[in-house]
Amino acid sequence: MIEIKNLTKFFGPKKAVNNVSFELKKGEVLGFLGPNGAGKSTTMRMITGFIPPTSGTAIIGGVDITKSPIEALQKIGYLPENAPVYPEMTARSFLEFCAEVRGFSGVEKTKELMKPLKNAF
Repeated sequence: MIEIKNLTKFFGPKKAVNNVSFELKKGEVLGFLGPNGAGKSTTMRMITGFIPPTSGTAIIGGVDITKSPIEALQKIGYLPENAPVYPEMTARSFLEFCAEVRGFSGVEKTKELMKPLKNAF
C-alpha cells in the first residue's frame, strides 16, 4: 500500500505542491491529471525519493521514504515519462537495460520484467 499524507513542496517562496493526500492499495492504478506546472512530476519525485518533501510523508508498504529510502524503494518501481539518462530508449528497452544492469538475463530477465505488470493488474 502507498499512503501519501499532506505532501507539500516549496521551491523558495513558490509552493509547487500543496497538501496532497491519498492511499493506493495493491493492484490499484492511479493517474495524475492536470496542466503543466500543476505539481504532478514534483509529487512523483517526492513519492519516489528523488526530492524530499518540505512537509508531509510518503509511506511505501509501511516504510517512510524519507527515513528508510532503500527499503521503501525495494517495494516500488517508477518509470518517468522520459527515461532519465537515455531519452531515446523505449520504456521496454529501458526496463531491459535496468534488469541487465542488475544481473538478470534470459528467462530470469523476462520474468523480472513481467513482475510490475502482474502486480499492476
